[in-house]
Amino acid sequence: MRWGRWGQFVAGLAVVGLVAGACSGGDGSESSDGSPEEVRFDPVESSAGSFLEVNGWMWFYTTADGITFGQITGMLDELHRDGIRVLGIYSPYDGDPNKWLGCVARDFYATAPEVGSLDDFAALVDGAHDRGMKVVAYFGNLNVDGRSELFRTAERQYGDGDRSSREVSAFHWADDDRGELPTPAFGPSEWAWSETAGAWYWSFWDEPGFDLDLPGARAEVARAERFWLDRGLDGFMFDSGVADPELQEAMVEIPLEHTPNDKWLTFEATDAEQADTLADFGLTSWFNLEDNDEDNDYSLVAAGPATADDLDEALAGTWEAHAAGKLTHAWSTWEPETYADPRMRPQEAALLAGAGIAYGAPSYTEYLAWPTATRTEWTRVLAAVAEHPVLSPAATRSRLPSGADPKTYALLATAPDGTTSALLAYNLQDRPATLEIDLTDADPAVPGTPVDLLTGRASTTAPPITAPTYTLDLPAYGYAFLQLPTP
Repeated sequence: MRWGRWGQFVAGLAVVGLVAGACSGGDGSESSDGSPEEVRFDPVESSAGSFLEVNGWMWFYTTADGITFGQITGMLDELHRDGIRVLGIYSPYDGDPNKWLGCVARDFYATAPEVGSLDDFAALVDGAHDRGMKVVAYFGNLNVDGRSELFRTAERQYGDGDRSSREVSAFHWADDDRGELPTPAFGPSEWAWSETAGAWYWSFWDEPGFDLDLPGARAEVARAERFWLDRGLDGFMFDSGVADPELQEAMVEIPLEHTPNDKWLTFEATDAEQADTLADFGLTSWFNLEDNDEDNDYSLVAAGPATADDLDEALAGTWEAHAAGKLTHAWSTWEPETYADPRMRPQEAALLAGAGIAYGAPSYTEYLAWPTATRTEWTRVLAAVAEHPVLSPAATRSRLPSGADPKTYALLATAPDGTTSALLAYNLQDRPATLEIDLTDADPAVPGTPVDLLTGRASTTAPPITAPTYTLDLPAYGYAFLQLPTP
C-alpha cells in the first residue's frame, strides 16, 4: 500500500500471485491423505471487543489530505451506518505532510495544528469507542524529522558537551563515519553529519534514526507509543517493520502490555508467506496476500487469470489465523483501472469481508472518488457484514461445491454461537452463471426460503431451498449473502 517507505523498498522483491504457503500446512502442504495439516498456531478464544468481531475499515490520511479529527468525529454516525467499524489514522502525531505524507514525526507528543488538537483526537477516539468502533494508527517509530525540536535540542546539547541528556541519548552519535552501522539495516541507513553537534549521527531513511540497541532510543520510542496508547489507540501498523528480535519490544510488547484493549499489530509490508514468522514475532495481523496497491486475492480471480480454486489456499490462511485469535487483512485496490466493471468493487467487499478478511478502503479520499453507485453498494455490503455475526471474522467458514464453472465460488459461514448459517455465493466473471451448490454439509440443511442478509428480509430473488443441491442464478459479478433456514 501507499503507506510509507518500506513498501517501496521491497516492491521490487515482491512476487505477485495468489497466497502460497499460508494454508494450514506451514509450507502450503497437505497430509498424505489430502487433508490439511493441523494448524500451526496455538488457538485462543476470541474475547469480547476483539478485532475478530468487527470488520469494515476506513483509513484517513489526515495530515496529507487535510482532514481534521473534528470532521471525522462528525462523520461517525454515517460511517457506522455504512458498516465501518475500524478507523485508521495515518500518523496522528505532528508530521510534515510533504514528507512521507506526514509519517515522520516533527513532534510525537502533539498533533499537526491543521488537523486538530489532542483534545480533538481524544474526542474522536471516545466517540468511536462509544459506537463500538476501533481506532488504529499508522505509526513511524524508527526515526524522527531532522527539523524536530527533539533532534535540534540533541544537536545543541551534544555540541555543548552533553552526553547524557534524554535528547542526546535518543540518538546514535559517532566521531567519524567509518564505524559499523546500527542494525537492523533493512532500509537506507547511513551516517550523516551534524554541523551543530560537530559529530556524525545515524540516519535511517534520511532522518535521525532510533537505534534500539541504545537504552535512550528505546526509552524515547516507548514514551511515544505509550503516549498514544494512553489516548485510546487500539493498534498500530508500524512503518518499516521487520520481524527482528530487536524490534519486538517496541512493536509487540509495549502495545500489548501498556493498555488492556485488544490490539491490531502489523507492519506496513507483510506477506502471507511469512505468516509463521510474523505470528511467532507477535504480530496479530498480516496481509492476506502482500502489500500490493494493484491486486488482492479477489482481483487476481475476478480481473486476472486465477480461478476460484486458487482462493482455497488464500482463505485457508485467513481461517487458520482466526483459530489463533489473529487476522489477515486486505484493502480495496487503489488502482481504478483494475476493475473495468463498477460491480467488481462491491463484489470484492462481498468476497474478502464475507470470507472474514479484515477489509476496507485504504483511503477515505480515494473512497470518495469512487462512483456514487459503487460507494452505495459497497457500504451496503459492509453494513450487512457489520450487522450479522454470521459474517464476522469470528464466524467459521468452509467452501461448498458450486459446480464446474471455475469462476464461481460458494462458502458456508456459521455464526460463532452456532445458531445461524449462511450461504455466500459469488460469480466472479463478466457473464451470468448458474451455480449448483451442494448443501449436504450445511448441517442441518432445512427446506425453506433463505433470508437475504443484504436486505434483512426473505429473499425475493433466490429460490427456496428444496433439496441438498441448490441452484442459484447470479448475474455478472453477482453475489449473495443468504441466511439458511433453521429448524
